[in-house]
Amino acid sequence: MWTLALLGALVVVGMLSIIMGAIMLGLPDAIRGLIHDNGEFERLVVWDLRLPRFLDAVLVGAALGVSGALLQAVTRNPLADPTILGVSAAAGLALAVGLVLFPGIDREWLAVITILGGLVGAGVLLSMAWQGAISSIRLTLAGIAISAFFGAAIVGLLASSTTFLELSLGFLAGGLYGSDWRDAQIVAPIVIPAVAIAIALTPRLNALALGDELAAGLGVLTDRTRLIALILVGALTGAAVSVAGLVSFVGLVSPHVSRSLVGEDQRYLLPTSALTGALLVATADLVARLVIRPSELPMGILTAAVGAPFLLYLVRFRR
Repeated sequence: MWTLALLGALVVVGMLSIIMGAIMLGLPDAIRGLIHDNGEFERLVVWDLRLPRFLDAVLVGAALGVSGALLQAVTRNPLADPTILGVSAAAGLALAVGLVLFPGIDREWLAVITILGGLVGAGVLLSMAWQGAISSIRLTLAGIAISAFFGAAIVGLLASSTTFLELSLGFLAGGLYGSDWRDAQIVAPIVIPAVAIAIALTPRLNALALGDELAAGLGVLTDRTRLIALILVGALTGAAVSVAGLVSFVGLVSPHVSRSLVGEDQRYLLPTSALTGALLVATADLVARLVIRPSELPMGILTAAVGAPFLLYLVRFRR
């Protein structure tokens, strides 16, 4: 039921994203732009600009939502999130290195570099937090340190660039300005298989929720499961950052909203987190394009406006 409801809401946001923007289209114009390939203005706006941007938002949101759900599952930490634990910052640093040091680099290679950065961030996080067993407090503190260090390095790299303002505005705050079909073609082969593997991993994640000893007694290889999950987190976060920059708190909010809808069972929680994240990012991108139309806000400002109070709520009221 909730899957159908979220899919329906995503379809509605998708239609609004196609119709609304700097130039408003009527529903017949939007449908004509989707169906007819005759070079008209509506076709350009709908098919070449707004539809790929919506699909990019769906991929980014699903990647971040699943990343957050995986991190919260393997660490048993309700505050776990790619932004808070520094994985996004590691991927962002790799992206900044690619943008500044190799200005003419192809987007495919830039995505590869960013994904490798996300994997390195996940590996550093695991190595710093591991001491016989994963500690939620140690993991959070290590993540905050990683995020602060990599964040400072990102600003330093961007400040050394001659296009500092142009790069930093869309990169540090996060957004989908200028995203197109090519971005979707690059990240979809990463995001879709990674989400499928994460869903296949859900029985092991349910066992991990019982504790490492019980999970091992059930035949689950706990260390290997965590390693696979963190590899998926690094790949998904890197793919999302390569398209949208440093979009924050989606990985925190989406699993908690999904948990309130479908409960703790990872078989339902993980797919619902993907849909919730996709809906959150697509909605934030739509609002960002409308609030100061014809200009637009960086999308990450809106996700932070939702996520930061939500984090304070979790810290204050959740045990």
